[in-house]
Amino acid sequence: MQLFRHAFDYNGSLSSQQLLGNAAVLAMALVLCFAALHLLRRASEYPLSTDARPKLVPGIQIRKYEIGARLFHWANVLFLVGLAISGVALFATAILRAPWLLIHELFSAGFIAALLLHVLVAPLRGEGRTMWFEARDWSDLKRIADNFLGRTRDYPSFGKYDPWQKLYHALLTALSVAVIFSGVFLVLSAQAWSTFSHNWMRNMRLLHDIGAFSFLAVIVGHIYFGIIRVNWPQLVAMITGRLDAAAFNRYHDTSRWQPRQEAAQRQK
Repeated sequence: MQLFRHAFDYNGSLSSQQLLGNAAVLAMALVLCFAALHLLRRASEYPLSTDARPKLVPGIQIRKYEIGARLFHWANVLFLVGLAISGVALFATAILRAPWLLIHELFSAGFIAALLLHVLVAPLRGEGRTMWFEARDWSDLKRIADNFLGRTRDYPSFGKYDPWQKLYHALLTALSVAVIFSGVFLVLSAQAWSTFSHNWMRNMRLLHDIGAFSFLAVIVGHIYFGIIRVNWPQLVAMITGRLDAAAFNRYHDTSRWQPRQEAAQRQK
């Protein structure tokens, strides 16, 4: 399977110039294989936290996501769908006729603006700390892996986010930096606002393609975990902002996360 398009550079050397669609197919296939493996492993039951930690009183609801976090999440869905469609179309311009480069740039601008707003606002609300890795997260990862491999029935409880969600956030941050950095140079060159060496642009195209394909693969994995039945309460919370005590107690404890209870529910 060929993953790169090759061509001779100015020095006469044959080098990779761009990723091929085969690379995206391979990335998606790997994600789908992992999803199938996960489904088979968890076909009988999903693990529950075995930690004897403080829990919530049944019947109450807590606030997990504020309106700003939910708007940022769903706005990103819109931007990423637009970026994915326009990005794929740039690989198939002979089939889909439209100003896809301009469309891609407009969705990119929206994605960057939303990301900058998130970077500025999240620390002010104290949300940044919930995504930071703690020393305990590394041991939690080991416990999760041991449970998945069938070595133990032990399973940890978490704060607002589990360690895999924190890794997902860190990976998306790194990939976002890569695609934005390389995309800036590609836009400057495409709009003839500036010129760069052939080798630099080749590296930027490769970085952008690898970053974008990896980004899409990670997002597909995120969608899979978002729609499996055990995570439906979390998906609903991303719409309503609220999580009930039963869902909280399955994987969280109040020693690591003390969420705000909904007043209406607390008075019942």
